[in-house]
Amino acid sequence: MSPALAEVTGRLADDLPQQAAREMLAERISVTPSVEAYRRVIADLATQVRSVHDDEATRQLIAWIDEARQSKGKHDVLLQVGRDGVFVQSRPCWEEASCATIAVYDRNRKRVGTIYLGQMPESEQPTMTRRLTEVIQGVLRGAGAEALRLRYVTDAGCHPQAYYRDVLCKMKHPMTGRRLKWTWCVDFFHACEYVSQLVASLFGSGTGKAHAWAKQQRHTLRHENNGIKKVIARAAQQKRRSGPKGTKKDFDTALNYLKKYKAHMDYAERRKKGDPIGSGINEAGCKVIFNQRLKRSGMRWHCVTGQYIVDLRTANRSGIWGRIWKRLICSPADLPPISYQSTNQTV
Repeated sequence: MSPALAEVTGRLADDLPQQAAREMLAERISVTPSVEAYRRVIADLATQVRSVHDDEATRQLIAWIDEARQSKGKHDVLLQVGRDGVFVQSRPCWEEASCATIAVYDRNRKRVGTIYLGQMPESEQPTMTRRLTEVIQGVLRGAGAEALRLRYVTDAGCHPQAYYRDVLCKMKHPMTGRRLKWTWCVDFFHACEYVSQLVASLFGSGTGKAHAWAKQQRHTLRHENNGIKKVIARAAQQKRRSGPKGTKKDFDTALNYLKKYKAHMDYAERRKKGDPIGSGINEAGCKVIFNQRLKRSGMRWHCVTGQYIVDLRTANRSGIWGRIWKRLICSPADLPPISYQSTNQTV
């Protein structure tokens, strides 16, 4: 198998199940690797891709920042980080994998590009935390001391919240040593889900009055200064007037959530500054990196073999496959060899 054929095999494995990928190789290139040989090639290829993935991701982000700085607009260049969890069917049960995104926005708040990182299920997710932190630090070092707006947009899940509290809030600029100012935004659409829960508990589900009240509160939350405080006050006032039509537990759960994270729901202010208020990039990352490939009917994965596919997909979906492959081809001496030969068949 030549390096060019190995690359084609890797791209097929990124998108297709094993049998479909082998059939595609047979149909298009007249090569039929054994299952053993195919798996070994994918394992070795993914290992080499991973060895340079984060370094090339950092270089690409720095290039995007340089491009964004050349744009014209009223805003600072924005580096937005997101992190989310997604459940995959690993052996022996469903477990939470992690997906992170790092996006660059120009001065007009047009997204220049996005890097994806993915990690199969791991207790407390230390590998994702380390990888994401190293990429961010590398980007800040390579981008220089010129000001960047730093934004963290996620839901209020356990691991995303812990990453903000334990890492981002304490992070210092690698060149100046000054404490960095990260702002955390709770995803607007997650907040709206709790507004809908408030509505259902106050007015009942599906009524015209409930629909109108929810629409008004979403508009307030998105467009009015201190919108979250107004929504909380109106909900409490409505409860005193008419009492809840639904369960008190649902009302208290939703209201307590909005109160707990209200400091991170300054959506109107952030929109004026051009900052994104939704974690759609994170949700898309979970979908394209994990759901579309690892959660097909009947699929179950070992964490090691699943990680091979995740690493290939993040390289492709981040748009850095070309950079990675060029580096692997040009600097093979620094990398372990790929095993192409099966004990039964040469491919």
